[in-house]
Amino acid sequence: MQLHPIYAGNFSCDGGSLFSVIPKAMWSKVYPADENNVTKLSLRCLLADLGKQKILIEAGVGNHYPEKVRKNSGHEDTDAIEKSLAEKGYRAEDITDVLFTHLHWDHCNGAVLNENGKLKLQFPNATHWCSRKQWEHSKISNIRERAAYYPEILNFLKTEGNMQLVNGECELFPGISVRMFDGHTPGQMIPFIKYEAKTYVYMSDLIPTAANIPIVWLASYDLYPVTALEEKEIFLKEVAEKEYILFFEHDFYTECATVEWGEKGPKVKERLRF
Repeated sequence: MQLHPIYAGNFSCDGGSLFSVIPKAMWSKVYPADENNVTKLSLRCLLADLGKQKILIEAGVGNHYPEKVRKNSGHEDTDAIEKSLAEKGYRAEDITDVLFTHLHWDHCNGAVLNENGKLKLQFPNATHWCSRKQWEHSKISNIRERAAYYPEILNFLKTEGNMQLVNGECELFPGISVRMFDGHTPGQMIPFIKYEAKTYVYMSDLIPTAANIPIVWLASYDLYPVTALEEKEIFLKEVAEKEYILFFEHDFYTECATVEWGEKGPKVKERLRF
């Protein structure tokens, strides 16, 4: 197996949204914001090259939005994922599988291109994967979360992208298993990757940045915050005990980190580049 971080650009969000009830006086010491309280986030995908199989985890936001939306969300580089793949020696056509942790716009919309209003697969030879629970939830989500889903894009992926629905925790590919977490959104599918005698965990929105590692430092985007707290505590105890390496999709400043458990709970032990 070879692993390659693949960059799909950056975007931004309000710091209060990223850290919920945590006061800015606290979170701004560990995650910067500009004068408008805007924080910078990464769209960091991960490519697992297994030889015949080339599995891309997440796909970024894509090119579906008018200039005003791109400006407000801080996303300008709409072809970043193609450039990043090329830098690593890959083409979009080489990707055999695309794994979505969940179906919010910033995780899967980049798997579909918009060419003058016509939809086209970014990875035409790929099978696309998400959990059945998340797929079904995306159809009935409440008004608070509904704007994060783009039904036209999701339906196109289902019909044209050979979307496969995963029923539960399993080894989805050799060395890559998935577990389900429901606090952020039902059926968020988190990959655990065995690589060079280590376990890497792709964080997605389970823990969006290293600054979100303290238990109560949740993002306000979590649909079920109490469930998210419970899942996070159990998960991070396992991370500290088994010395997993966390790979952050959204942390602009930290690519990977390890965790230790102290008297006050979990904290970053070491920040790493992949």
